[in-house]
Amino acid sequence: METKVVYSQMSNFFNRLGFTASSVVDPVGRVGGIWIIWDTSQVNVRTSTINSQVIYATIHKEDFEEWVLAAVYANPNPTLRAHLWKELEDMAGDMEKPWLVW
Repeated sequence: METKVVYSQMSNFFNRLGFTASSVVDPVGRVGGIWIIWDTSQVNVRTSTINSQVIYATIHKEDFEEWVLAAVYANPNPTLRAHLWKELEDMAGDMEKPWLVW
């Protein structure tokens, strides 16, 4: 989820709900952050890349096909956003698993 809140302010809340693992890009100024949070007893998440615009993670749940998530918060700067689009296009060319870009 895209957020303007630093994750450390909310981590205890999510832990009490059972979401004990996370991959996070904290917000910087007015630029929002990205959180992926999960319950390790339900799903295995392997984060491969984290940067200011995207978190790439491979999601695995027993008895289900593995898939890839790209959690995106695109920069409003057109030049920086163009780098993200190029990265996504390059990744799409090599993608062999189901893939969700959100």
